[in-house]
Amino acid sequence: MSELMPVDGEGTPEAQALARALRDLFAGLNTSLRRYAVRRAYDSATVSRYLGGRRLPPWKFVLDLLHDVAEERDTPPTEQTVAMLRALHTAALESGGGATHKVQLLERRLADADREARRAVARMRLLEEALEDREHRIRDLQLRERELRAGIGSPLSGDAGGAPSSGEYARLREEIQDLTEELDRVRDLHRQAEERCERLEQRLAEAEAEAERGAGAETGALESREIEVVESTGAPVDFLRGEDPSYRIGHINGNVNFFTDGWRVDEEVVASVSVQVSLKDFQVGNGLLLDARRVLVAGWASSDDELPYWLKHELHVLVAGSTARTELEEVRLVRDGSHTRTWVPFLALLRLSEPVPVLHGHPALDHRPALNSRLLVNAHVRHKRYSCLLEMKGRSGDWLRVSGEMDGSLVGAPVFSGAGGLVGLLLPQSQERGLVLPASALGLAETADLDQ
Repeated sequence: MSELMPVDGEGTPEAQALARALRDLFAGLNTSLRRYAVRRAYDSATVSRYLGGRRLPPWKFVLDLLHDVAEERDTPPTEQTVAMLRALHTAALESGGGATHKVQLLERRLADADREARRAVARMRLLEEALEDREHRIRDLQLRERELRAGIGSPLSGDAGGAPSSGEYARLREEIQDLTEELDRVRDLHRQAEERCERLEQRLAEAEAEAERGAGAETGALESREIEVVESTGAPVDFLRGEDPSYRIGHINGNVNFFTDGWRVDEEVVASVSVQVSLKDFQVGNGLLLDARRVLVAGWASSDDELPYWLKHELHVLVAGSTARTELEEVRLVRDGSHTRTWVPFLALLRLSEPVPVLHGHPALDHRPALNSRLLVNAHVRHKRYSCLLEMKGRSGDWLRVSGEMDGSLVGAPVFSGAGGLVGLLLPQSQERGLVLPASALGLAETADLDQ
């Protein structure tokens, strides 16, 4: 625990309370933060932020930690402990007030409503089976009674197979009535849960769109910035928020250590093709060095087809340890269902004024990164190298969905798989979600001298 920083006192009291509870849980693991991060395929800096109260963790992280501690102690978690952590997590999300917090809270509520709906379905099936059994037994009794009245009963009719008693009829009819009423009640609960799921899905879609607009607005804020402000301060400004990124990114210019078997990323190759794109001293994004004369960049444009203003100016690319001037050769919007009503992804091809050496060659293309696998992002932040890990969450059409500690300044950063292949370019959507423009869907193999 000595490697953990103190709980951040700048967060809300609810966030601090959750962080303290998680730290108490983590103490029961009797392991280091880095070892636990590797065990669960998390970035150690992200785990440190969760346990330090500097970032609210997703509910899955809380559950994972709880079950890991329970496994360590060989004792299942109690309902009281789960309820306590759920209450703390909910209170922390509600106190956060941000778009990302709202998304997480709605996801939690949708998961709860979905679980209620599935439980209701399971209960309905049990009740329907029980009701069918009672109705079958009633029919058997009625058949036996008709047979006896018709005089065709069994010679053993005086035994248990004889005339059914009125008490047995009454008991079965009472059970059928109770089961029918309970089935109606559960069906009503199921209907309410499904309606709640539909409402929450709608609210979640709106919240996700709001979060995407927020991320896009931060990127689009470039258009409203005056470059003279940068010149007057004499210092580079974070192109998204005007803040020092080291405040948000704990291991800026640091190292990412990999302990997973099979991780085959050649960091020299990764670094050689990952470039920084700037307007004078003002960083506007990251890019991928395609060959000695071309760089591919990605970003967000407004939905009315208005590209960021900086694309109209002479850009500089930091590559191979030196700065080269560029001119815009080609740009296109990517309209294939990934865009929102406000922001549309774009790709731009920049041509360098002078050729640069390609020091370590190019990585192969990885067209099919595995689900839940870890991906490496290599980028520049305020003229410094920055690396982080993301998790491959799935596909939306040709696009890849990723999650992790996202930062808007990673826009356009190349993404690499654990096999060392280039997956595509990153477009952050929120603090924890992003899209990857995959090489396979963008004709990258045709644009650059890259091959699988």
